[in-house]
Amino acid sequence: MIIDTEECGICEDCIDVCPEEAIEKQAYKVIITNKCTNCGECMDVCPLGAIYDE
Repeated sequence: MIIDTEECGICEDCIDVCPEEAIEKQAYKVIITNKCTNCGECMDVCPLGAIYDE
């Protein structure tokens, strides 16, 4: 999964829904770590459509 940092509003909904705890807020952006299993939960919950599959 990839987060488009230009589109991300840093709402943190993806952080809350991630079952692998693979999404973190760092400074002024949200990143997906290598713990990601590409389940798509974050993509489904993103209100801005800023997360997409590689």
